[in-house]
Amino acid sequence: MRLMKYLGLSTSLLSPLVMAHDGHIHANDDLSWKGSLFAQIGYFDSSNSTQNTAIPGVLLGSEAHHHEKGLQLMHGELALTVKAESMLTGNIIIGSHHGESLDIEELWLQPDITESIKLRLGTQLSDIGLYNAYHDHDWVFMDANLSQQAFLAGQYRDDSLHFSWLGNNQTIATWVGRGSAYPASTQTDSSSPHAYGASYQWHWNSDTISGRIKTSFAHFKASQRGNDNNDGHNHSHGNIPTISFTGNTNLITLGSQWQWKSLGWDIEWMTQNIDAEITDAQQIKAKLDATQQGISSQAYWNWDKLQIALRYDTLITNNKVTKKSTDFEQALNSQGHSPERISLAFNWRFQENQQIRLQGNYDKTQQEEQQQFWLVYQGTLNYTP
Repeated sequence: MRLMKYLGLSTSLLSPLVMAHDGHIHANDDLSWKGSLFAQIGYFDSSNSTQNTAIPGVLLGSEAHHHEKGLQLMHGELALTVKAESMLTGNIIIGSHHGESLDIEELWLQPDITESIKLRLGTQLSDIGLYNAYHDHDWVFMDANLSQQAFLAGQYRDDSLHFSWLGNNQTIATWVGRGSAYPASTQTDSSSPHAYGASYQWHWNSDTISGRIKTSFAHFKASQRGNDNNDGHNHSHGNIPTISFTGNTNLITLGSQWQWKSLGWDIEWMTQNIDAEITDAQQIKAKLDATQQGISSQAYWNWDKLQIALRYDTLITNNKVTKKSTDFEQALNSQGHSPERISLAFNWRFQENQQIRLQGNYDKTQQEEQQQFWLVYQGTLNYTP
């Protein structure tokens, strides 16, 4: 039902791109479109018999990042972009993860204002940190780093309005959204925005060196956000207690990316401050005052069609709760454990828009360490009439 509603909305949004003023469809040089089909097929395995997405000290929502074991269609996308020259661009991406139900990943309109001013309205990835604005299959690694996983459930997208200004070597952006996904939440009948943010980016390019420094701020408001084990995707989030969350989360990021010839290095710090009221399954209420921080650093080397990358992630949590309960203790007390992960990846782009990806993780997110392994083919088929 949700997909059909989005498809109906997409027809309404994209129709101005193909209709002239007299209400009839015209084929002319000012109207262009292109489509693409993306598939990511591969194998995933883990040394643990069950997948537990819990992160000690962090209250995750039902959107918690997960991986399915075995050979599978990991991700599929069908994309369509329609452009009316000097007027409007529209985009829709329909996707599915792990062969589950189809969903709208993007659905937006962008009027043609100027080269330096961009305005975009619709379902889209929010401009948070170094990576969130890019689709996950375009990342260097198969999985989200620990900070993205803990603070944004892997990746944050929302129904939102984005505004950006692009200068010679800097970009300033701001956005306001409905707040329909973790770490925000909103009631279905609510019309007020529950998420907003801003970012500043400085970028520099030369013949041999390029880089960017970026900082961002995002605010999320949640109203009775659940922490249910069952999210409707037929997989478990482990032994996570059910805790209701009502309050505010402020997320700040600071990161940089540098490329020198064939070598690259990224580093990013994220911190979120939480002020909320939480309620456990026995209806015990408490105030939560938390500061949670994450650092991720990755280095990569590109040689011809091969890329080799190494990443290290860690998290530190400091949670203060005014009342004790078994659920609060289980979810928020990390017992001195700082989650860590080391990842090694090989990406071989053997043809244009096609690559083989191999990755291994040494993961100490929980007290019990585990090893994870991916072997993946991904490719994109583009069509432009």
